[in-house]
Amino acid sequence: MAPGCVMPASRCDIDHTVAWFDGGNTSADNLAPLCAGHHTVKHHGGWTVVQLPDSGGVVEWTSPYGRRYLVEPERRMPVFRAAEPSERAAPSDDRAAPF
Repeated sequence: MAPGCVMPASRCDIDHTVAWFDGGNTSADNLAPLCAGHHTVKHHGGWTVVQLPDSGGVVEWTSPYGRRYLVEPERRMPVFRAAEPSERAAPSDDRAAPF
């Protein structure tokens, strides 16, 4: 999940896009496979890396010079979001639940 990288995910590190130490979650929307070389570049090369919200796993790399690269996953992840209270279905009647 780095610009131009063709290393299969099975041979990569699973990296927290926002480091766990910095409050990043261990969840699909904060994890991406990075080969050892790009993992090092991410942490020590002056690049910034973010996952775009509601993108299904698209990762944006920004170079130290400000150039942006969008890296799309081979397969997008489904995007889930919690329903807003106004979107939740109202109960159809006042009967108690069967459990």
